[in-house]
Amino acid sequence: MLALLALLLSACSTASISESTKPTASSTAVQTPTRSPSATFTIAPTQVLNTPTPTEVPFAICCPLEDETFESLPLIITKPLDIPPSFGQDTGHHGVDFAYYRRGERESIQGIEIYAIMAGSVVLTLDDTYPYGYAILIETRLADLPESRQESLMSGYLPVPEAPNYRLNCPEVTPPALTGEYSVYHLYAHMEVLPTFETGDLVSCGALLGTVGSTGWSSNPHLHLETRLGPSGASFQNMAHYLTTCSVEEMANYCLWRISGYYQLFDPFILFSETE
Repeated sequence: MLALLALLLSACSTASISESTKPTASSTAVQTPTRSPSATFTIAPTQVLNTPTPTEVPFAICCPLEDETFESLPLIITKPLDIPPSFGQDTGHHGVDFAYYRRGERESIQGIEIYAIMAGSVVLTLDDTYPYGYAILIETRLADLPESRQESLMSGYLPVPEAPNYRLNCPEVTPPALTGEYSVYHLYAHMEVLPTFETGDLVSCGALLGTVGSTGWSSNPHLHLETRLGPSGASFQNMAHYLTTCSVEEMANYCLWRISGYYQLFDPFILFSETE
């Protein structure tokens, strides 16, 4: 299994994306940095016309960190994704952490640029709330992914319980609107400063989102990358928990996002492979 993962990751670090395949960002979104991310690849749209939904544009995946490649990312994982807890529980580690202290001429990952791993639209930015700190949440329609990935991700999506047994102080949680459409959500946390995006802004694959920091529930600089699959059209005004200063709305949104079962965790390295 490890040999297969290494082979898949190695394949990801050799190709590049052309400017013509990048979605156009809105006028308010931060533009893609002058220096392109160090590793990307594209997958041409397929001609299969039955379900899952055929992709309409070439699909691109971009490496999330400056000067890293898909092949090097596993070398700087400090906390991998834990086995997802049962719905209603906020135990374990919900995502993958990337960090280092000395790497080449760099003495810390602090300040390293963070890039969007896929094109999408901004759902939420967090203003140094707990536990995520400064963070940004982006939505990418599942239908924009290749059919093989759509099938793979949906095959792991579990039935959502009608009444989750919350093992956390959760106010009344309002379920999201269910239209039958699903999206991949990618959250980037513990950034240095508040991302300069607004809800609804479009971002391209490889767009500069911010820089690595140590805000929120963090003891050292790192990028926390969290990927989830859930109903399309998520709307969060805010989210936070574990502090007495958190509002009822913040805690309800946190419980909906993290433990309700509607937005289900998966390993981002599923996306960082050119083939399944």
